[in-house]
Amino acid sequence: MQLPTNNPEIFEVLEGNRRVVALKLLSSLPLLASLDLPRALFKRYRSLQDRAAGTLPSELECVVLAREDANEWIIRKHTGENEGVGVVGWDARARHRFLGASPALQAIDLVEKSDLLEDSTKAKTAKVAITNIERLLETPEARALLKVDIKNGKLMLNPPEDEALSRLAMVVTDVANRLVRVRQLDTKEQRIDYAREIASRPIPGKAGRRGIRPTSRPSGSRSYGNSPGHRRSLIPKYLKLRVPQTRISRILGELQKLNVNSYVNSCAVMLRVFVELSVDDFAHRRGLVLKVKAKGKKSGTTREMFLREKLRFIADFLEGKGICTKEELHGVRTLVSNRNHVISVDTLNAYVHNRHYSPTPGDLITSWDNIEPFIKRLWIP
Repeated sequence: MQLPTNNPEIFEVLEGNRRVVALKLLSSLPLLASLDLPRALFKRYRSLQDRAAGTLPSELECVVLAREDANEWIIRKHTGENEGVGVVGWDARARHRFLGASPALQAIDLVEKSDLLEDSTKAKTAKVAITNIERLLETPEARALLKVDIKNGKLMLNPPEDEALSRLAMVVTDVANRLVRVRQLDTKEQRIDYAREIASRPIPGKAGRRGIRPTSRPSGSRSYGNSPGHRRSLIPKYLKLRVPQTRISRILGELQKLNVNSYVNSCAVMLRVFVELSVDDFAHRRGLVLKVKAKGKKSGTTREMFLREKLRFIADFLEGKGICTKEELHGVRTLVSNRNHVISVDTLNAYVHNRHYSPTPGDLITSWDNIEPFIKRLWIP
């Protein structure tokens, strides 16, 4: 904070404005209500207020400096490392390590400790696009082809372990050398095709295992599966679902015809509609009641479930009846539980209600590919 100039009781916040504002919004419902926030953002703040009630500080410790002295520290923070005196930014690996070693990070660590990477590749792993490896390992079919599995967040090498480790080394080598890019792993089909191509490569013999060389294939020269550039519709045209309900069937047809690159907002909104109508129709056909007890209302009063509650309820029903496996439900459960994920319910709602939130074709296609197994099960007679 800056030393007061005219009024000795008024201090100017120089650093941390957004954090201070966030705390004020969490601490004051009248202040929150006085702002014209988007509905989705307002609801998130209200939820945070309820969860944080009684735990927020009423006072904050601040450092008060003259403007000239404060500028020195602000410059150090916002202009990079500055030979050690500034803040060192976290790369993707540092963030993943802080949040807990993800399977993708475990894969990189395992490969780095082996003798399967060339020195030139090892030098690049510090800045590897870890999200690409993460997407691949989140796909059960791809894991099976690579001979690995994930149990309780831990990456497991299936026997023969040497072969599985070699497959991971090939993936890390490709990603580190940018021989495979995010656009080539957007969809589930792309990830499976890429894993299948990795599985077809020869495993180096023990005598020649010192360093898997990057393939000569130039970056971006191969497109795996139906990439967004080749698959123009949000829902693949080859997908055949028996949808007897007229309106829902027409929505499905439109999402299989519309070019997602040209009509990204229409596709985003209709994806949200298609998901909820599919769930509602399934519940109706199965005689399931999508209602819960209303909080704060008279005894016996119910309300319709929110989309998140519907998806959780139907997913549990499908698993309990043996209709879906946990692997098939992974995508929809991510939709329900992870609010910050690209395929969260909050994201679907934002497509409809938040005028400031813009969908992208790649995110939409990824969202569909992850929930497709769940949706397909809803329309099995």
